[in-house]
Amino acid sequence: MQLIEALKENRDSKLYPFHMPGHKRSIADDDLLLSIYGIDITETEGFDNLHDAHGIIKEAEERCALLFGADETHFLVNGSTGGILAAVFGTVKAGDRIIIARNCHRSVYNAVMLCGAEPYIIIPEEEERFGIFGGITPNQVAEALEETVSNRGRVAVVITSPTYEGVTSDVAQIAEQCHKRGATLIVDAAHGAHFGLSEGFPQSPVIEGADVVVTSVHKTLPSMTQTALIHISRNCPSKDRIRKMLPVFMTSSPSYVLMASIDSMTALLERHREELFDAYKVRLDDFYSKAEKFNNLTVLTKNRLSVSGSWDHDRGKIVVRDRTSSYTGGMIGRLLYENYNICAEMATKEYVILMTSIADSDEAFNRLYEALSSIDKTIDPACGNGTFKCKEINTGRTAGYLCGNMKEAMFSQAESVPARSAIGRIAAGFVSVYPPGIPELIPGEEITSETVDKIMDAAENGLEVIGLTDGEISVLWEKSST
Repeated sequence: MQLIEALKENRDSKLYPFHMPGHKRSIADDDLLLSIYGIDITETEGFDNLHDAHGIIKEAEERCALLFGADETHFLVNGSTGGILAAVFGTVKAGDRIIIARNCHRSVYNAVMLCGAEPYIIIPEEEERFGIFGGITPNQVAEALEETVSNRGRVAVVITSPTYEGVTSDVAQIAEQCHKRGATLIVDAAHGAHFGLSEGFPQSPVIEGADVVVTSVHKTLPSMTQTALIHISRNCPSKDRIRKMLPVFMTSSPSYVLMASIDSMTALLERHREELFDAYKVRLDDFYSKAEKFNNLTVLTKNRLSVSGSWDHDRGKIVVRDRTSSYTGGMIGRLLYENYNICAEMATKEYVILMTSIADSDEAFNRLYEALSSIDKTIDPACGNGTFKCKEINTGRTAGYLCGNMKEAMFSQAESVPARSAIGRIAAGFVSVYPPGIPELIPGEEITSETVDKIMDAAENGLEVIGLTDGEISVLWEKSST
């Protein structure tokens, strides 16, 4: 029996809940919540335990693993963050070396900071046409491994594929480089949960040989917010330790509502995956075909990727910019929201991101195209400079560098100084732009003018910058500064 069916059966039974939660499936100030409370239970008889699954949850996880072609899959109810923390902590410890792509999510850096591993940072190439990070090349990983594999202890590599904008790296070749040198490859595929489920989308890192893959099914598949999965290869050398870490980074009271959402998604895709994805591909084909006719707007596609590290692009991520530079991404996003009742995922100075999925209808895609087509017609190329020039995303550093002690820097005595005055100082905390949550500054690294420029540019364009307070940045305290 599927988990969700068991929860419905329990809801409709005469079994009285003299147990948590306190709403007792019977009281709420809102009918919507009351309907959800009906399947909100705790670990009672017959309902298994996520942290020691042997019954109905175990069966649900095994069905999910089969769907995604994984050797082993575990449900996550606190997003990909919990899986990333468990994967890193289970793979490396204090003194070990971990290679991190610079565009990894804040959760990766949090894990490294807490476990005390030594981070070696590699910087993705830049896609200049859109002002975004491209992919990581296998050669970058190989060179970084040459510098780190002789270091004592274990070595791990963490990359993000796909990126927030849908750009993927050559995971298969990167995995080969890692395994040649005994390194564990962890792929943050939070935005690629749908990969591998249908032709026309990039292959899943699970199939391409990654040791650990973390995906957020709530991002691109029909599942509730906070639901995610961690896939672990049978060949992963740290699989036992990762399993031990999963309960450490998840609540001891996991939500059955969220787990039921994952189970429902699995059942939906078991029955209707082919027809849902076939229809989705037709909608995307139609949209991209028509978007080629825009006079001023341009949409990111695989054939517009320009650097060697960018292996593929997820067409489900619609990334739009004005090639004349008359409109910023923020302006396009506001026009969509205010004039066409369309809410974009994110808008930056350079582009706007619109996330799609198998749940989007023909009407939704048509509505989006018509809105963008109308905006395209309002653009006067004479108002721009005629050539799109994005803000450079480099950090003023070389292609690979060893970061300072993140944990020590995070907990050392610090002071806040104006951002421009922080150049040349050592960061004492993270500064991240949300979304997607990629740190612009890492505790322990020297602050460059390029990084400050990017932080201030994000703030000036209305993006949420966490770690920038009243224009000031936290830096290590220096006696000479008092």
